[in-house]
Amino acid sequence: MVRRWGLTWWSALAVLLVAVPMITHPALRSDVLGDSAVLLLVSWAPMLLGGILAWVLVRWFGAREELDRRVAAAMVGHPLNRELVWLAVCLGGFVLTMVLLSMIFGMYEAAIGADLAMSASLVSRLLFLFTLPLLVMDRSGVTIDGKGTAMPSVALKVTEPWRWLGLAPVAVVLGLMAYLLIPRTGLPEASFPLFGFVLAFAVVAVCEEIFFRGMVQTRLEILMGRWGGILATSVVFALTYAVIQPYDAVSQLTGVDIVYDTGLALLTYASAGLLYGYLWACFRNTWINVFIRIGMFVMIMPPDLRIGIT
Repeated sequence: MVRRWGLTWWSALAVLLVAVPMITHPALRSDVLGDSAVLLLVSWAPMLLGGILAWVLVRWFGAREELDRRVAAAMVGHPLNRELVWLAVCLGGFVLTMVLLSMIFGMYEAAIGADLAMSASLVSRLLFLFTLPLLVMDRSGVTIDGKGTAMPSVALKVTEPWRWLGLAPVAVVLGLMAYLLIPRTGLPEASFPLFGFVLAFAVVAVCEEIFFRGMVQTRLEILMGRWGGILATSVVFALTYAVIQPYDAVSQLTGVDIVYDTGLALLTYASAGLLYGYLWACFRNTWINVFIRIGMFVMIMPPDLRIGIT
């Protein structure tokens, strides 16, 4: 039942989460359908092209069926529904910790003369999107039910050459996005602070890709099929950013209100999440997803971080 209707349910939810804010929020409607419309539509084109290129490369040179069998074998014996509940608890803990740490750190920023927003982002992600999920789900390779897992080695120890072909669509997407966006937004000047921000975001990307793609999407694919898992994970990914936007140093939403942010997140983070999810489904290579996330971050770095660098 879930496998049959999962994609339909999540598609309907995604449409609803875009349609309701667009209908009820004039500012979102004006921004999306106004000057930003062309930029939004054009920015989707490189991601679509990257997805098509990934499909071609896997079809011609890959062995995705064999890779899928390895993933299925790694998940044998896992209580998938129970593990997804634990992942949902970790995600809720992440959001709550972002809120609490932002409030606590905010009280000390003025006293010490430092911006601690990135620290809150890193601590929350490292704890709830990386450390605790690994302890609960894997416990260094053994789940809480004593079932072994080969997923860390599948995702992180990539030895098959064809699984690095995903770097080609990543390069195409980043190259086209740079051509479209850099003349409009520019790039921050090279500096040690910039290097520090990029390094911090690399940690953010690793935590998020292991959590959302490696853990959540992998399990949802088994339960709902490939595209059901990709879409569901993309919607959850976008909603997470919509909720944490006021407290997150790396979020690229405008922060008007939750309705506005939800609609905009579904049009931006969810669409990007579809590409990240498809790359993961094709190559099961966490590093490819991390590379594209870092490249996108540099090109569309939030304005407040740019100010902090200059």
